[in-house]
Amino acid sequence: MASELPESKLIRSEIVLREMQLTDDVKMARKSLVRWLALSLGLVSPRESRLSVLTLLEAILFYHMKEKRGASYGDLVEYFKTQNVEMNEKTIRYHITQLRKAGVLDDDRSVYRFTGFQGNNLAQVIEQGYKQKSDAAFLNIRQAIDLLGKMHE
Repeated sequence: MASELPESKLIRSEIVLREMQLTDDVKMARKSLVRWLALSLGLVSPRESRLSVLTLLEAILFYHMKEKRGASYGDLVEYFKTQNVEMNEKTIRYHITQLRKAGVLDDDRSVYRFTGFQGNNLAQVIEQGYKQKSDAAFLNIRQAIDLLGKMHE
């Protein structure tokens, strides 16, 4: 009898990508585009009702796209004030941690930026990060399939 694999200990990271239609009505509003992006990148589930992660993502996108820099915790709080959004520190830090665990955000001395972003094209940076993870996963998948093939010879 084979021993069980400790699956949770084997998982290094997880990526979820959704192929979604980018409709004209989504393209009309910034909040719709942020939600669409979060859904496409697997950062929220389709039935996600909490808006706080979307608000945080919108703030970080603002600093990357408009200010061309990462955002500090203070920047995020200030952004929320300008948008009349109340979010407590625990919620902000929780979502930052979740985005870091997902490999989407880096924390460089308490400045949060998209992983790999240094003023470059944000779409390319995000795509590259997801491709690196999928390439690593498929490398191991190919190896496992090759080993299974040899076992069936």
